Amino acid sequence: MNLKRQRDHAQEAVNYAFQVLHGGTVRQNGTKVNTKKTIYLNQQVLIGARSFCVYSEDMNISFLTVIVLLGLAPPAVIIDSPLAAPVTTKGVAVPAAFAAAPVAAPLDLNDMVRFDGDVVARVSIRSAQDLMLVNQLSDDMWSHHVGIGGDADFRMSQADLGILDRVGIPYRVTIPDLQNRIDTERTRLAQPMEGLAWFSDFKNLAAVNARLDELVAAYPNLVSIVTAGTSVQGRTIRGIRISRYPVGTVLPAFIFTGTLHAREWASTMTTMWIADQFVENNTIDPRISAVLNSVEVYVFPVQNPDGYEHTWATGGNRLWRKNRRLNSGSTYGVDLNRNWGVGWGGSGSSGSISSETYRGTAAFSEPESQGMRDFVLARPNLVGHIDFHSYSQLWLWPWSYTTTLSPDQAALSAVGIPMKNAIAAVNGKNYTAGASGSTYGLTGGCIDDWTYGNQGIMSGTIEVRDTGTYGFVMPTSEIIPNARENFAAAITMIEKLLASSPITITLAPGSAVANNTTSTVEIQTLPVVSTLITNGVRLKWSLNGGTTQSAVMASIGGNKYRASLPAMSCGSQLSWFVEAETKFIITRAPLNNPTSFNLTSTATCPNPADLDGSGSVDISDLSFMLLEFGLCSDPLNCPADLDHSGEVDNGDVSLLLLEL
Repeated sequence: MNLKRQRDHAQEAVNYAFQVLHGGTVRQNGTKVNTKKTIYLNQQVLIGARSFCVYSEDMNISFLTVIVLLGLAPPAVIIDSPLAAPVTTKGVAVPAAFAAAPVAAPLDLNDMVRFDGDVVARVSIRSAQDLMLVNQLSDDMWSHHVGIGGDADFRMSQADLGILDRVGIPYRVTIPDLQNRIDTERTRLAQPMEGLAWFSDFKNLAAVNARLDELVAAYPNLVSIVTAGTSVQGRTIRGIRISRYPVGTVLPAFIFTGTLHAREWASTMTTMWIADQFVENNTIDPRISAVLNSVEVYVFPVQNPDGYEHTWATGGNRLWRKNRRLNSGSTYGVDLNRNWGVGWGGSGSSGSISSETYRGTAAFSEPESQGMRDFVLARPNLVGHIDFHSYSQLWLWPWSYTTTLSPDQAALSAVGIPMKNAIAAVNGKNYTAGASGSTYGLTGGCIDDWTYGNQGIMSGTIEVRDTGTYGFVMPTSEIIPNARENFAAAITMIEKLLASSPITITLAPGSAVANNTTSTVEIQTLPVVSTLITNGVRLKWSLNGGTTQSAVMASIGGNKYRASLPAMSCGSQLSWFVEAETKFIITRAPLNNPTSFNLTSTATCPNPADLDGSGSVDISDLSFMLLEFGLCSDPLNCPADLDHSGEVDNGDVSLLLLEL
């Protein structure tokens, strides 16, 4: 069955369902259907319902659900429809109100897509039939997720609102004139911005990339450009690395990403603010300075450069969400946050190429997700990740694809709740926090499920401001307050993970120890974020700058652990530290800093030519040697035999004279 016929059957089945569920007479081509024609009805319902499910997977309504809904009101009890008289659309009788609903036209690349007459409405979804109707009216859901028993935001036309009124679905308009909001933004952005602070307004892709380059130029010893592949249209996905240490230094790493969804400009500015704060305040702010003594930070402000460019470009679409993959004909785009390998193909994603949540032909079908995947795979030291989106004021951690809590729920919460509190402490904004699938509904194939599930990284999604007053078209007055509170979440994540298993050294050898004697190290560590892995507490050392060696510290009770440093001969030095490894991170003492060590040395070896132990080689030592001149009666106890030849001779005198 071709797509057009599927859509016709789908529309017919849905029309029948709505008329049945809302008390209407079933009509076919303008004529009442005889209730005795059950065979015809059953065939049409089955074919149409199956088509409906194929065509509209993103609605999260199963084939069985459609049949159950239709069965709630059998044909024998159908009464006249309260909806307007049907009209014919594509040869199928539909209510007039449905026929009036706008049909998306192919994108006209010669003009910016407009939304004249459209509003954003917050709709109360009370039942599965409400959900079906609203998804038929709008293909543009603005909320993070929609489910039965909650509210969700949709872009709609005035005619769509009329249908909601007629069937009695509660709603309220949050943005009454969407196009006016966009026009105001465009007019403002067209004005010259010279002399204005960088965060005074939103910035396009060229300005974002230029700012990254400026940070590198201003702080070359701290910042460097990193890339994560290229987009469908060949644009480089650019970010920065922020670190006091050379590339390759083994230390924990954190990554902050934004703009997987092109229209979410607030996420772009939030990640840019995070980058700016870590760089510009790297020595000024004590928290930032302490963090950068211990970690490296990666920031990718725009993971979807083609889509983001499209939201700015002449001929583009301010509300474009997906990448710019040409799927078929004039249908574009894959939802890059449904294209990852963990949970791919699950609920909250669609197999329909026209859907806003189209997941692609396979996990990692898109070069953008492939590039970010490969970047992460190449850095096994990554321990923390936040992917920023807008909007809804949510802080959600895995899982997203299932309501089952992850095995690390306690650890994720132990870091996540302090992050939520850190956000609230800045401006008083409340963010809902919790496991994504069980807190806010299912979304399969998300980036944070993969970074957590595949790589073991503590990960999650933050949906930034606001809760619907502005939606995706945020005013400039919100940029910095929003960015400040989400930077607080980012640095709190780093601090909490660095302190996830704090180590206290309770017994340590001094800076100098006796020659050829082992020394004991005892520590105490109590994990506060996650549990220690098996053999996860280790003592590590390097003798005189050589290869690092390791010993597992034995548990001695009371969260204490013990191990021994090896014996050293005179004049040796050990550099040593202790590490404790949990699911997410390895913490170290001292300072979590790979260039800081405890130093333990033996006494300096005495000069063998100082035969009388006076501390200097002088004539007295020569006199001592002359007394010993000749064969050694005890070769093992013959101090004047400096060259160990078995006798004190001219060779030993020569060595002593060199030391005088």
